[in-house]
Amino acid sequence: MNPTQKLNIARRFNGPHDSGNGGYSAGLVAQMIPGANAVEVTLRAAIPLETDLSVRTNGEAIEIVSHDEPPTLIISARATQLARPEARSPGLEAARVAAQTYRGAEDHVLPHCFVCGPARPVGDGLRIFTDWLKDPAGVENPNLFPIVAAPWQPTPDLADHAGLIAPEFMWAALDCPGAFAIDAEPILLGRMSARILARPSTDAPIVVIAWRKGQDRRKHFAGSALFTESGDMLAFSEQTWIQIDAHAPPKEL
Repeated sequence: MNPTQKLNIARRFNGPHDSGNGGYSAGLVAQMIPGANAVEVTLRAAIPLETDLSVRTNGEAIEIVSHDEPPTLIISARATQLARPEARSPGLEAARVAAQTYRGAEDHVLPHCFVCGPARPVGDGLRIFTDWLKDPAGVENPNLFPIVAAPWQPTPDLADHAGLIAPEFMWAALDCPGAFAIDAEPILLGRMSARILARPSTDAPIVVIAWRKGQDRRKHFAGSALFTESGDMLAFSEQTWIQIDAHAPPKEL
């Protein structure tokens, strides 16, 4: 580990207006643990934007801390094992139909979120607009089809030097759909574990899905996955979301 390594989240990659998107930020930190089967990232505090944060090690964990005295722990991460879920892609057309009923900016808690904000223009935000799958007649039925889905068309600026989607954007794409599968606003992302199986180019659309995995009091659990148009799984995640007081300002979604 480079003792001078820093993390700085650009304003473009916000979740709430004044803090970093959890999935994107977690994806950057996950890359500091090379060779892991999967990485578990815990968000400890709101992630400041346009601010240098220090990176330190604590045993086998990576910690992101502020420059305050004493430092505030913002993010912690460690290698983990993550079993591949049984989830399958519903197909690109079904994902497109699901996204047609996504909420508009006036009904969205965080309309400027980098991942799911409908107020972000094409080429700026990811614009991943998940909603419940519909039955063959086009009727919304989350009890029959208990997953949310959407298409995602990555833009060329999301590619790394090899021409493949950078890992942090795949983490970001896995993030917010979990909140829509839980559908219990307001909630904050508390922990996210993810594994990337393959990174494609930005040329083709990706199918994004998420599903609810249960609840323990204020904690809600979700899973999410990304697929190629032909149905091959690209990445998946497990998430823990925390339900908060409706009158508290949101920190992460």
